[in-house]
Amino acid sequence: MVVGMPRRSYAQYDAVARGLDVIGERWTLLIVRELAFGPRRYTDLHADLPGISTDVLAARLKELEADGVVERRTFAPAAPVRVYDLTDRGRELVPVVAALAAWGSPLLAAHQETDAVRHHWYLLPLAALVRELGGVVELRVEGSSCRVDLESMAVVPEAEPDAVVTIAAKIADELLAGRTTLATAIDDGHVIVQDS
Repeated sequence: MVVGMPRRSYAQYDAVARGLDVIGERWTLLIVRELAFGPRRYTDLHADLPGISTDVLAARLKELEADGVVERRTFAPAAPVRVYDLTDRGRELVPVVAALAAWGSPLLAAHQETDAVRHHWYLLPLAALVRELGGVVELRVEGSSCRVDLESMAVVPEAEPDAVVTIAAKIADELLAGRTTLATAIDDGHVIVQDS
């Protein structure tokens, strides 16, 4: 969609269709994925969404803000910075994105050398793989981390983890592509599970 054009609609009185009217545009769920881990500056979002143009990113953020999924606010650790963050309604999409990540993991077997990779992209699909651990788990992959409630599949940054799971990026790739199993990776010492 080009900025200024009216949004397309399925024009169906159905919850799935209405939901897709809001989140079905290209890049939208990837923006939600990026914001699942916490507030982000526009420049950080653009850097971690390789291939998106600045006008499309701006348009998507504006639409998501109008739909109550994203909010823009001032974050002031040292100096005021404008960030985008998910609203409570937007955070309800994180388990949806996690489920899509789990569903799409088998498709990672067809990795292309030209594919962009960010280590934090591994976190949500890995959460689905370690779900049997239960509770709140802090997942760590090559400097990226997040805390996930494995029952709800919600990102819970403030929660104390029951366990910390550390996985090297190469092993995360093997796990998600189905070239190894979690049990094998743990037995081989490639996945480290520590009680918190």
